[in-house]
Amino acid sequence: MLNFLKKFILFFTPYVSFFEMKVDKFFQNIKSTDSIFTIKKRLENLMQRDLIVVNVWLEKKFKGYLYLSKRARKKMYANTKKIVEKFNEFVKENPTNNNDERMAYLSQIAEFLKPGKYYEYIESSSFGKLLKNPDEEKLKGDCNQIVTLYIYLYSLKYSIEDLKIKLLPEHVCLHYNGTDIEATNGTFTKYKEFEHILPSTEIISTNLLDMNDFREDTQKISERTMLKSAQLAFAISSLRSFVAKNLNIAYQNLGIAALNANNFDTAIFYLSRTDEKENLKAAYKNGAIYYMNSENFQKAEFYADKCDDFEFKNDIKKSIASKEYNRLAQKVANVKTVEQAKQYKYTYQKMLELAQKIGDESLVNNVRDTLNKL
Repeated sequence: MLNFLKKFILFFTPYVSFFEMKVDKFFQNIKSTDSIFTIKKRLENLMQRDLIVVNVWLEKKFKGYLYLSKRARKKMYANTKKIVEKFNEFVKENPTNNNDERMAYLSQIAEFLKPGKYYEYIESSSFGKLLKNPDEEKLKGDCNQIVTLYIYLYSLKYSIEDLKIKLLPEHVCLHYNGTDIEATNGTFTKYKEFEHILPSTEIISTNLLDMNDFREDTQKISERTMLKSAQLAFAISSLRSFVAKNLNIAYQNLGIAALNANNFDTAIFYLSRTDEKENLKAAYKNGAIYYMNSENFQKAEFYADKCDDFEFKNDIKKSIASKEYNRLAQKVANVKTVEQAKQYKYTYQKMLELAQKIGDESLVNNVRDTLNKL
């Protein structure tokens, strides 16, 4: 009865399982300001429980692949079980004599996934190409994807804390206890030239920043989702100086999108978090011009005052004063007598103030002459 109730509830959600829902909530709630230790620990626990689901949902949420429907994901998880069954059969049939049990297990994974029978390397692949029925198709993937599968198979028996990833120029391999496992061809080696050795949790940020599979159709990813992707990569990555560039770009894209929609407060909020201050200056300028043309002079002056450009600030304030002066001039355009003018004394006083802001002496003298007669 309980299983039926769970299935009934899930039927009305976008999730295949409650664990997918949990992974999605983790991605949704993460912030770049969160403690990196706390985030990594939570991510590690999720990866240990089911790295396949974590990575599949990551691709659905942040890569926008159209093929990752609920039905397709359900089939991929079923295929994963078949891959595990095949691997367990292989392990029983191919025992090892290595004293290091973990290295022996990694050797069995490498032998099982060596290109040929089950696996085939292809460049810039989506994760779904790897999660096929091994009885019907070859598992296809690039270095990121096959390393992810290695970590998953390892997690079925041991803690993923044992493993690290080694970043090479435009490449990634698995690293265990001083040995590199080249997952794309199932060999053990030691790369002398490399960029970084990082915890296995970093495979998530590596996959986030990896190029999309050009063979797959994708939906447009919203600027906010792009920002969340960059925040996630920044939050879980030890290479914050590198990932910060992506976060900076995401803030910039979101700010520019808001700017194009004349949503200036939102644009300023995001652009103030970027390194590119010219865009922030443009947001203040555009806001001042937009509200001046809308005759919301108070708000126009607010944005002008925020702009770090004295010449623009001076020019826009003169333009605002000129527009406001012309609007008041229209109110007194039909005044013909001194008696009528007395009723608009405050208007003339305001016009004098604006004429002085404009810096037009002839206007100042004309308005002053009128006020002297009142």
